[in-house]
Amino acid sequence: MKIKICGIKYDIKEISKLNPDFIGFIFYPKSPRFVGYNFYIPDDIYTYKVGVFVDEKKENIINIYNKKKLDFVQLHGKENIYLCESLFKKKIKIIKSFKINNNFSMKILLNYIPFCSYFIFDNNGGSGKKFDWEKLYEYDFDKKFFLSGGIGLKDINKIKKFFHPKMYGLDINSKFEIYPGKKNKNKIKTFIKKIKSK
Repeated sequence: MKIKICGIKYDIKEISKLNPDFIGFIFYPKSPRFVGYNFYIPDDIYTYKVGVFVDEKKENIINIYNKKKLDFVQLHGKENIYLCESLFKKKIKIIKSFKINNNFSMKILLNYIPFCSYFIFDNNGGSGKKFDWEKLYEYDFDKKFFLSGGIGLKDINKIKKFFHPKMYGLDINSKFEIYPGKKNKNKIKTFIKKIKSK
């Protein structure tokens, strides 16, 4: 089970030493976790670095991706398939997020599959709210996904009981914060230890 910690703004090196598989930095000005465009990401972080964008212009995404030496771009808005294809052709790895509710049609994902490395299934990024995980049993494509949306320490048993063959990892954020962007390292350490134990 891979762990992605999103919305990091402070203590980057300390968080990286907890051995998450991915860490996410939000480049969306309207987010309370917005890191700013001059944000410094240390080079000696040995985990995948993800830049999170919401309906951003392609040129800005490419510029930040290159400047910050990111490993992935996470598209967390209403980005269309043409933007994904265009970034893919630039050899940028894409994680595409989708807000899931009971009316969501999994067929929407079909056209995105060729251009995305992973999907993220969320409720509403950073809101701390869950969606009905049972909905994911309708997902039968080969592309792997991260489960996101209000995941916290109290969900460990529920997560271990939930099985989907294409669930690649967990995306955690607001339930592990002291305040927006400032993570509780002890909570994260406990979560990673317990979720990766059998």
